[in-house]
Amino acid sequence: MEDAEFHADEVGEVADEEYVAVKDDEFIGVAIDKFREFEPEDEEKTVYYLYIVDDADRLVGVMSMRELLNAPEDDLVSDHMETDLITINEEADPELVAHELADTDFSALPIINDRGRLEGIIRTEEMLEVVEEEATEDILKSAGFTFTDVEVSRSSAILESSISRILRLRMPWLLVALAGGLLAGGVIEAYEDTLEAVVALAFFVPVIMDMGGNVGTQASTIFVRGLALGHIDDRNAVKHFLREGFIGFLIGLMIGSVGAAAAYIWQIDEPYAFELAMVVFVGLLTVCIVASVVGYVIPWLMHKLGFDPAAASDPLITTVKDVTALLIYFGLATVLLAELL
Repeated sequence: MEDAEFHADEVGEVADEEYVAVKDDEFIGVAIDKFREFEPEDEEKTVYYLYIVDDADRLVGVMSMRELLNAPEDDLVSDHMETDLITINEEADPELVAHELADTDFSALPIINDRGRLEGIIRTEEMLEVVEEEATEDILKSAGFTFTDVEVSRSSAILESSISRILRLRMPWLLVALAGGLLAGGVIEAYEDTLEAVVALAFFVPVIMDMGGNVGTQASTIFVRGLALGHIDDRNAVKHFLREGFIGFLIGLMIGSVGAAAAYIWQIDEPYAFELAMVVFVGLLTVCIVASVVGYVIPWLMHKLGFDPAAASDPLITTVKDVTALLIYFGLATVLLAELL
């Protein structure tokens, strides 16, 4: 199956025709013989099910390999087939099919037309390629590439576009990030006296900012992918926001503990070692929670406002998490290390 096929609008265009089907009036022994004779072109493809059709090639039942091999050879396949079928219409959207397959325990599903005729099958491993294609698009967009032909030729669009076009696509969001960096610098300047009193605070500024950025980027990538695949919508958005906040809390507990231990050991000879460790711990914990939630909320707001969430989210998340992280970190330091200021 070629990669280009995964840009098809209908799942029927990516249907796999390498499967085993028998008539409903054939014997189990005949079906087993057909399995033995079956030689797929791609040796890595696994046959999971036997498909049973009537005289008009309409799908009427299915049997797993185990059911087939355990049935008496002189019984009819119709005596053992499952008739409560889960099928995919050939006109279905491939992305929606990938989502449906992810929600089932089946390794493959049959594809039928409007008349119920068996047109092929779709395997889980093949639909994973559809998801990977879409995820790649989202990653390109998150870097600022919003070309309309990204689905057709992503590499060509990036490499062959004019310099002026690339600048128009990327500069607006990079300017947002630059503004955020200048604002973060202003926050550091506002706490200059705190830094002068406890120089060791500066050692952990990159840690606080980087961890917030990493957690926020992870959250936004997961959210944009879920939004693109239809896993997140108006009905379950709040549930995902709350869940991501809890995940950020757990991440913060673990990362904060490690960071606090490192800070304490590093400054163990200083009288403020414990207080500094507490600042680092609470700072990392809070930053991870905020970054997780912001990593979900900002793409959602961009989506609701009509902007491309994949292209706009990362610069905005960077700005918000940097400023928030520094305010939390130095604010805590001012309170917990007050006697040194």
